[in-house]
Amino acid sequence: MANSSTKDDDTAQDISWQAQKSAMTRDRILDAAISCFIELGYTNVTTAKIASAAGVSRGAMLHHFPSKTELIQAAVEYLHVKLLEDYQERVKSISPKLKGRKFRRAGIDAYWQHLTGDLFTAYHELCVAGRTDSELKAILEKSSVKFDMHVQESNKELFKDWEGTGDRFLLAMDVTKFMMEGLAVGQLVVDREERVNRVLDYLADRLEEIFQEGTSGAIGRHSS
Repeated sequence: MANSSTKDDDTAQDISWQAQKSAMTRDRILDAAISCFIELGYTNVTTAKIASAAGVSRGAMLHHFPSKTELIQAAVEYLHVKLLEDYQERVKSISPKLKGRKFRRAGIDAYWQHLTGDLFTAYHELCVAGRTDSELKAILEKSSVKFDMHVQESNKELFKDWEGTGDRFLLAMDVTKFMMEGLAVGQLVVDREERVNRVLDYLADRLEEIFQEGTSGAIGRHSS
């Protein structure tokens, strides 16, 4: 009985190790896919190039992802998980000593660092490619719904002083999101850092004004 129990334990450990090894290989392939999107551009990426970057055989690639569509879908979902983790970590790193306006301003800076990182570069590359690739566009849209929901939850914590303001809060977050994302991918070359900081300072001030003015002014006309 003792020998049988030992064999069972060994078998369970072998299965556990194989599962762990398989998961590590899968993550390595997905990490390689994201790196290829950044370095080569989506249209230049092939499964063979991803396999080479990941250091796995074609057989191992096909075992985890039988088709390119399955690989791209998994890579998009994996990228969104990584993006969310990156954003949340940057928000968590803000000093708890900062309060009110200073805390929110630090939140804008954290978001800017998130938008100018490699992960967002990869996401933007996919979005550009999705404009003319209906299959990729559908994959992105499906995954983005879940991602946006998680980001909204993070923003509620970051801007919790403004929670309960309904559509005003959502509109303010949309203004922030699209303004900053556009700034991140914009072609500012001359005096870029100075001009970016000026825009971010303006955005921070405008957000404060939005919630000070309540339902009066432009914000009131465009939210219920």
